[in-house]
Amino acid sequence: MRTMTGLAGLGLLASVASGSVVFDFENLPGNSDRSAGDFIALSVQSQGLYALITRSSGEKFTVWNSKGQDVPDAWGSKHLSPTFNYLINDYLVMSFAQPVSAVSIDFGDYGQDDDLAIIEAYDEIHAGGNLLGSSTGRLGDTDIRWDDPTRISYRAAPEDQIWSIRFRGGLDPYLQSTFIDNITVDLVPTPGTLAGLGLAMATFAGRARRHRHQTI
Repeated sequence: MRTMTGLAGLGLLASVASGSVVFDFENLPGNSDRSAGDFIALSVQSQGLYALITRSSGEKFTVWNSKGQDVPDAWGSKHLSPTFNYLINDYLVMSFAQPVSAVSIDFGDYGQDDDLAIIEAYDEIHAGGNLLGSSTGRLGDTDIRWDDPTRISYRAAPEDQIWSIRFRGGLDPYLQSTFIDNITVDLVPTPGTLAGLGLAMATFAGRARRHRHQTI
């Protein structure tokens, strides 16, 4: 049994991250079963930036260990892998402890089917507040396989700050049938970051406590 509620400790964070940050999941325990569904909430940290990954449907997801499989070198061996779900409004949601101005995500797929990758950006955590914008990309059977992953990117307008994103790959009835890696964000260096960070940390900690009783 395991839980990932490390965001409750964000109050100890002493510095603010800067520049571009990549979440590649290589430092996390992985599962060789890509449809295992290990996590309800997963806290991650890279280069000083903390984030929380959940799923809008409440379904579980996993970090897949693809060691021994034919995946691109740039992907390493650990990737986000949602279990298959037929819900139309099913997304992964990633909330950040400080605002970002841009995000890019690599999508890959074993199946040579026709999928759609989408990223949506929001100005509050947990995909709340206003939808700032979105990016989509068609993942067809000739341009999306493990030998040619597709990167989808979104950059906010200069006056906007992204506090969370939601994203998925696939098409009904096979939503979330793609694998996700190398989530890259550009941080917003603003004087208000520390104040926003404190609010985000408090909200993250509360959400983590609500999930603490659930076994993963």
